Amino acid sequence: MSDRYQYLLKSIAAIIADYRQDEISCINSSHVDRWVKQFEPFGFDKNAQIVILQQMEYLLSKYYFSRLKVQNLLDGITSSEKIFGSNPLEAISKTKFLQIQSKGNSQNDLLEICNQKLQSKYGLSINECGNDQPEAYIYLDDCLYSGDTATQDIKSWLPDTFSGAKLHMVFFAIHSLGHFYFNKNIESEVQSGGIELRFWRKEEFSNSRWERDKFDCFWPCSSPNDRGNKLVDDYVKQIEARRSASSNPNRPPPIFRPNNVPTEEHVFSSAKSRQVIESAFLKAGAYIVSLPEDPNSSMKPLGYERFHSLGFGALFTTYRNIANNCPLALWWGDPDKPYPLNQWYPLFPRIVNEQANYD
Repeated sequence: MSDRYQYLLKSIAAIIADYRQDEISCINSSHVDRWVKQFEPFGFDKNAQIVILQQMEYLLSKYYFSRLKVQNLLDGITSSEKIFGSNPLEAISKTKFLQIQSKGNSQNDLLEICNQKLQSKYGLSINECGNDQPEAYIYLDDCLYSGDTATQDIKSWLPDTFSGAKLHMVFFAIHSLGHFYFNKNIESEVQSGGIELRFWRKEEFSNSRWERDKFDCFWPCSSPNDRGNKLVDDYVKQIEARRSASSNPNRPPPIFRPNNVPTEEHVFSSAKSRQVIESAFLKAGAYIVSLPEDPNSSMKPLGYERFHSLGFGALFTTYRNIANNCPLALWWGDPDKPYPLNQWYPLFPRIVNEQANYD
């Protein structure tokens, strides 16, 4: 085994060492090695596996949010003049921290850390803030993907708000299309309620497949090697059939990423390396989708998505969990479960949110 390969195994294991810490077995280089070796049957030899590992190290170093990174971000958020003005203590005491998430526990966990920060900085607990007539509300979550969860949460909550208040939507990361749909879906309700809406984020991923300048998620190009793979070809035929049968009058984006998209690479280390890892995730994902007898209709090789596509392709992950919008090759499977789950070993064993088909 080459020194470079060994180095990458150890480096990735170190970056994600706190993923679901104390919930799953310790993540080490053997764990990463077992995961990446699974790509060999799909035509990715040791050299290609090194490229996959290089890209994972590159992406995770930027977009894996460890517990320490999350704590530091929440430390900054709870003292932000942009959000709370020049007197954060006074503003926070009049701010209601919303605990209204309809699925998952990310909001509860983040609010717990936020509560510790408030008590340390200001001697306030979250439960003491904004109790009478709040002047502002904060909806806190780690990432906005499709926007569905946040939309459902806010629509259900809006009738209970005080007119004229600010609503701060605070995320570590958002996806541009999810942001667009969220604004579109609640715009009239927010305006009629007299609410001032503000969005805050650390990272923003452009994920509209109708845009050409930027695309910041996994979306494979069409290549002879991929289209010659039976599982990929079968999956693409299914998508083409579903698109033909759809009554949606809007023209769908291409199934595969056009060669000139994006015009400039913003996320991956290079266009060539991006193509290798996307191809690997597509082939492995098509294999995974083929395993269940009756797969969920939102289950796509590059991650759960309702649209007829190759998948959402998200790459943002936190120490708490990984979204099912990320490529299946990263999180699907469980070696300790019966068929078909034992047919793939995940890099990020995922906690499943049973309440919805996608995040």
